[in-house]
Amino acid sequence: MKLAQNIRENRERLGLSQGELAKTVFVSRQTVSNWETGRTYPDVQSLLLLSRRFGVSVDSLIEADADGVEEALAAGSRRMSLLGIVMAVFAIACAAWVLASIALDLSMAASVVPAAALLVPAAITAAKIEKMRRDHQLFTYQSAAAFMAGKDPDVLNRFNQRAGEHWVRNRVLKTVVAVIVGVCCGWGIASMIAKLLNG
Repeated sequence: MKLAQNIRENRERLGLSQGELAKTVFVSRQTVSNWETGRTYPDVQSLLLLSRRFGVSVDSLIEADADGVEEALAAGSRRMSLLGIVMAVFAIACAAWVLASIALDLSMAASVVPAAALLVPAAITAAKIEKMRRDHQLFTYQSAAAFMAGKDPDVLNRFNQRAGEHWVRNRVLKTVVAVIVGVCCGWGIASMIAKLLNG
């Protein structure tokens, strides 16, 4: 992205090392290096500090990156949606298998092994979604995109409409999947324990 080049050029224009710039914007030298190589993107507070230090506007630092930020957000959103669908499919398949094994009165091994085989990918996918949610880079892109659009850059603020819509949708989806899986697994475990005791 163009911001990486802008930071490096402005730093060199002022004759600053990465370490010296890092001290003035309250980050590590490695963080400045990551910005200049495009590995990470500064948050809005850092962008404001950089613009002050360089004596330029925030817009001049980031305006060329608007399309790149939007593309990164769209790609992240698509990936999270796809992972959410995969997680839901495996979780529902696991719950359906537990119910089917109870209805068919299958042995414990025939019930547990396939259920575990379906639950493991669901858990791995849920972990990937959580990792993406916590990924500071996506949050930074959201903040920068909101700032460039003249909106509240605190995208996690509960009053931010877009964040609120995502929060509600994610909570509803997670709650529904958790209830389905929890009920089915609880029922399945209870029936398997009953089989062992009666067995």
